[in-house]
Amino acid sequence: MSEGRRFSRLWLVLIAVVGSLVAMELTLQVASFAVARFGSQRALAGGAGAVVLCVGDSHTFGLPLPEEESYPSQLQVALDARHGEGTFRVVNLGIPSVNSDWVLNRLERQIVQLDPVVLIVWVGINNLWNAVELDMTNEATAPVWRRALRASKLARLASIAFYSRSGHQYDTETRGGWFEGEAPPSGVAKGRPRLPNPGVGLERDLVAMSDLARSYDVPIAFIGYPLDHQRPINRAIARAAKRSGAPFVDTTRDLARARRDGHAPEALIDERAGPHPSKILYGYVVDTLLPIVEALTGTQPMATEEPGAH
Repeated sequence: MSEGRRFSRLWLVLIAVVGSLVAMELTLQVASFAVARFGSQRALAGGAGAVVLCVGDSHTFGLPLPEEESYPSQLQVALDARHGEGTFRVVNLGIPSVNSDWVLNRLERQIVQLDPVVLIVWVGINNLWNAVELDMTNEATAPVWRRALRASKLARLASIAFYSRSGHQYDTETRGGWFEGEAPPSGVAKGRPRLPNPGVGLERDLVAMSDLARSYDVPIAFIGYPLDHQRPINRAIARAAKRSGAPFVDTTRDLARARRDGHAPEALIDERAGPHPSKILYGYVVDTLLPIVEALTGTQPMATEEPGAH
């Protein structure tokens, strides 16, 4: 075979491969748009209950409290009381110490596995110190190819395969949903500098989570942190919520409300593993979050019998 014919065949193979990838990408983009535009609401009935998926860091996990005092567990109790047991199933996939990129890299696999009716995200404070998997580029100045990869559905599928090992499922019966075969994030990645402005990457990651959830027809809500020194992180979360049209739970207001009700500061913030909400403060957060979940899922509390009614 002549050199020219070999070169021509190589070009034909390359064109066929590129054409196939483009066709696959267009198909996925159209399918994603159709789901977001025409997808139907999931039923809130069934044996397992409609899943409310909670992802994030130790504030989602509930460190250092027992599981029943975490906000997902308290939200489960509140939903059961208002809608009956079995209507909703709150799944806590929070993992202590994770950053926003770590959560984003696994979120699609979790959505595909659990098919939630609503997604609640509480993450961001660990971007200040944990650079594991963290993308430190500023989206506004990122190369075109990087932005294109972020928008590509094929790239997202590759990310699922890379960050979520084949054959493993998140254990929804275990707090944090941890599965065997994946090393937990711990410490700053070697050779990676600290992020000078964590809000930039955090806001981008949260908007990406919202876009991802929307592509699966899943409404999303974001939660902020209840301490003054976390204001820059809270501002980034609030900006992402505004850009996404998603609810933002400002827990500083829940903290202020709890103090007005007479709770002492030490009864609201648990310092045993760094400052985290106590059981009491999580209860106030759930009071704020409960009507948001109901609005996002289009549900109403069960009718209660009037006094004296038969």
